[in-house]
Amino acid sequence: MAKKEVALITGGGTGIGFAIAKKLHSMNKTVVLTGRRKEKLLQAKKILKTRCHILEHDISRLETIPKLVIDIEKKIGPINYLINNAGMHLRKIAVETTDEEWKNVIDTNLNSVFSLSRECAKKMIRRKKGNIILVGSVTTIMGLPDVTAYATSKTALSGLARTLAIELGKYSINVNCICPGFIQTDIFKRVRKKDPNRFKKILSRTPLDRFGKVEDISNVVGFLCSADAKFITGTTVPVDGGFHSSF
Repeated sequence: MAKKEVALITGGGTGIGFAIAKKLHSMNKTVVLTGRRKEKLLQAKKILKTRCHILEHDISRLETIPKLVIDIEKKIGPINYLINNAGMHLRKIAVETTDEEWKNVIDTNLNSVFSLSRECAKKMIRRKKGNIILVGSVTTIMGLPDVTAYATSKTALSGLARTLAIELGKYSINVNCICPGFIQTDIFKRVRKKDPNRFKKILSRTPLDRFGKVEDISNVVGFLCSADAKFITGTTVPVDGGFHSSF
């Protein structure tokens, strides 16, 4: 009988996070989904049914992260895969961004990723096995206006992935960063309705001439969590239909 493998997915109740959960669940992983909205987590669990655990948790509360990891490992099992997906967006130029807004974005998108990766890495090092994936953004690899705090937090993830890959490689722990482009989540659809001209321009600069689907991201995560990707670490992978290449 195959040994149970556990995947922790932050922000796993909706959008890209839930698509990743479904993909890893289809690969016979036991998935642990965290998020702030209990109703979304319950809906996700209802769909996945078996091998799915949900935990209502605010990842930006950094002081709670060590206990979160301890509890999961004790009650569910060793975390084999960590998918740092949770994040927040802020559309503001630098001179209009307050210190509090900046801190909230950095805490959620960067500091929480570091803290959770660190705590999981401590456990993975002992087992000499693990896989950590950071979900960045197209802003990780190129500059875009009006999202200063968000872009800064996501850009840092690429450097974090490269550094962790070097530090953890000797323990057979893979670390990679994926960078979604414009993906058709519920949030994307709401924003697109408010500013259709902006999205027409984005589409015109996307070589594959379409916006992404959540499955475009989850399939890449699935590959990086498979045996076929054992020799891939320290990479930053754009999944954006070529958008970053058009500038």
